[in-house]
Amino acid sequence: MTTRTLNETLERSSRAFAAAALAALGGMLPGCGNDSTATPPDSPAAECTGGVLEADLQAEPLSGPGVDPATGELQPPPEGSSYTVSATYGIPRSGDAAMEKYVQYFGAVQAQLASQPGLLALQLGQSPSCGSGRTLAVWSSPEAMVEFVMSPAHLAAMDAVNELVEPNYAVTHWETTKIDEVTVEEGVRRIRASQAAAR
Repeated sequence: MTTRTLNETLERSSRAFAAAALAALGGMLPGCGNDSTATPPDSPAAECTGGVLEADLQAEPLSGPGVDPATGELQPPPEGSSYTVSATYGIPRSGDAAMEKYVQYFGAVQAQLASQPGLLALQLGQSPSCGSGRTLAVWSSPEAMVEFVMSPAHLAAMDAVNELVEPNYAVTHWETTKIDEVTVEEGVRRIRASQAAAR
């Protein structure tokens, strides 16, 4: 089995990852949730939303220091502790100007993530049919996640997120001790629940 490192995964940046990462930048605060439940008018389909798993989602395996290199599986949290997991969904806005801004902000965020203390694992996914991206990040603690959220690179991108990502982006996070709750599918379920609660 081939195991990618966190840096190798980050180097495989794509438009879809930028969308999801920047979606995270717009909403990953302690009171997480989605910014809007509306599907953008130019979206390929009504199913292209954070609360619906894309049938063609292409997801990389989890990678990072919390992943066992021999098995490729996330290691359980230390005894008596839990993981903080964040999930994001986003569709990038179209146009050259938006893409130029993506490159600017994404480069800074990518560098921050590559050396971010407390980031244990990261999974990236993209859907060609929706043009969307998803992230799943595993943090050692809520404080580690908030430290990233409050970093200069993240704060700058949060200020620009509405220019970069369609308004149906979604972000959520949760605490868990169960490895089977650290999945893209669980992130989709939790985003769907937060969207339903917001109605």
